[in-house]
Amino acid sequence: MIAVLVVAVLVLIFCVTPHHDNTNEQSRKSPQPEASTSVTRASSMELPAESEVVSFDFEVPERGQTLLELSVGATFTASTGEKRALYAIVGMSCGSIDGPTNTQSVSGTENLIHQTTRQLTQLLSYDVETSGRHRCNASINAPNWDHEYGDAKLSLEATIRVITPDDEPYQLVTADSEHPVVLDPGETVSAVEGSFPLITGSTGDLGVASTTHLTSCTISNGSRDQTQANLCTEPKVNREGSQVSTRTTVQQLNGDEVCRTVTADRSLTAIDHLVHHRLLSSQSRTQGFLSNPCGNRLRVVHEISNDGPAALVVHRSTTNAAIITY
Repeated sequence: MIAVLVVAVLVLIFCVTPHHDNTNEQSRKSPQPEASTSVTRASSMELPAESEVVSFDFEVPERGQTLLELSVGATFTASTGEKRALYAIVGMSCGSIDGPTNTQSVSGTENLIHQTTRQLTQLLSYDVETSGRHRCNASINAPNWDHEYGDAKLSLEATIRVITPDDEPYQLVTADSEHPVVLDPGETVSAVEGSFPLITGSTGDLGVASTTHLTSCTISNGSRDQTQANLCTEPKVNREGSQVSTRTTVQQLNGDEVCRTVTADRSLTAIDHLVHHRLLSSQSRTQGFLSNPCGNRLRVVHEISNDGPAALVVHRSTTNAAIITY
């Protein structure tokens, strides 16, 4: 079922993934977009349905990387009330208008519950290979709603924006493997970890944005994540779901020594049987963290802990963290 129900996640523990040192990576300069840097559109759709919810055209003068964010406020309303959740797929694809398309995309899933608004966020580090005009299309797909469940609709407000419109350097740090990790109760994993040269912006502020895609093992066929085996086997299943905590830490390094640390975000969430899949996101800005730096490198660690009682699947292919130096 997870092929149809997947949500972004972030993680950390004693079953830590190997440290990923991006020693040859340079902090990416995002090309300066011209004209608008965001677009927002409100819409609604009767279910089941698939809809393009917003389209965003922007222009860049040179090749490079641009950090884009899709944020969708989604409210699901059903005549059956709170009896059923809605499986929704949220995605964005971007490509060139003037040159070779080089289409790049990102997507995630979550189960939405009746009359509860959720903010679903995806980050995409878009590789601009051709200068000129580019277009990003965002879509929502809710394919599994059956009319026998009653009438239902999805109300949406979707925004696509360039996160770095003023040419701030950034790094999008991803997991060193796309394979999922299954956390038993009491375990923690470092889902995303990487280091790179420290480059300061004009203000010395540090921005951190993250997305985390998770599935709680509340049913035995709860997740595959493009693997051959079912990840939620019977000994790991508990209908009570998972209590989950996440933490993103950024360190300044002087050689191999940590000389300054900040916890950029910390969250606690419950994933119950009805929700099952969850796409988490966070954003923060720490003033002055990069002013008068004590080191020459930055390290980011995104951790996920599972307090159970169900096992927890961390979908590392759709879990990431962006570091922006303002």
